[in-house]
Amino acid sequence: MMARHRTYFREWRKYRGHTLEVAAELSGMSVGNISAMERGAQSYTQDGLEALANAYRCEPGQLLSLDPEQCDIWSIWEIAGADERRKIAEIARIIVETPADGL
Repeated sequence: MMARHRTYFREWRKYRGHTLEVAAELSGMSVGNISAMERGAQSYTQDGLEALANAYRCEPGQLLSLDPEQCDIWSIWEIAGADERRKIAEIARIIVETPADGL
């Protein structure tokens, strides 16, 4: 049996403060489907992934690869305005592209 890739459906739902019922209402999915996806008992579809991402106000890829509790940058990003987001992105690019020994 092939191991399933780790997902963060439950973490994003809880990060947004949603119950399964609220997530189902926002996404148009059933409580049972969301619960099964969170447990890894059911595969996700592209449509389901996009519906949950919309409900949780994130990108579909984030549901698959990012634990929102482990990355505080999202709480900062969410409250930032458009100009502030451009500055954050510019600073982040500088940080990632600067070699550690170049300082």
